Amino acid sequence: MDGRKLLIKTSPGEIIKPMAQGFDPLAKEDGKATEWEVMEGMDCPSIDNVAQADTTDVETLKKACETQLKRKGIDVGVFVVDERRAYFKQCTREEALAAKKPRKGCTMYVLPDPEAKKGFRMMKAVKDEGMPTYKNPFVHGNLFLILTIEFPENLSVDNQKAIRSLLPPPLNVPTLKEDDPSVEIHTVTDIDPVQSYNSNKVNMTAGGEAYDDDDEEGGGMRGGPGGQGVQCHQQ
Repeated sequence: MDGRKLLIKTSPGEIIKPMAQGFDPLAKEDGKATEWEVMEGMDCPSIDNVAQADTTDVETLKKACETQLKRKGIDVGVFVVDERRAYFKQCTREEALAAKKPRKGCTMYVLPDPEAKKGFRMMKAVKDEGMPTYKNPFVHGNLFLILTIEFPENLSVDNQKAIRSLLPPPLNVPTLKEDDPSVEIHTVTDIDPVQSYNSNKVNMTAGGEAYDDDDEEGGGMRGGPGGQGVQCHQQ
């Protein structure tokens, strides 16, 4: 884009792995619900409580961390739920993990690891060969490569042979033979997993109390998602 011509190469034998489907490394997390890490049978008693709530409804507690408590300047790093109420603690993820102790009947909800998806974000790039920096043209950014690979719908037998001649031998060689009387041969087809799930629902529920919903369980919780919100008592 700035007039230079670059010949970009990969290391010999290096395999370029595709990015996870649908993953956008530059997508903002704004508006997305925080995925708290759940640790059953754990507490971090050495970290002081900054607030508590007389409810054990987890979704309401999560919402309280992002709204009521944040508006009060409290950044909750972990909250602990026992059989009667919840306790909010202001700390980092690392501090919460370092202070965790086994405690029966308690569950810790810790902020997620911000680097957990780092592996998905990795992209091939040419270091220091991107566009010049604003008002400092001698300093360049990194040149990230976004590759779109189009696969053919089908390959002729000749093309298949030609591609095989360029590739290393397969890692796994089938030991079964098609003419073996004990072998069943099947061909893969394109199936929508959502449609497959919906069409199989009747088989999963037919005559079975084992698959009944337990949505009615857990009565007695106060301040649920449809209520007036959790009552947080700052300490």
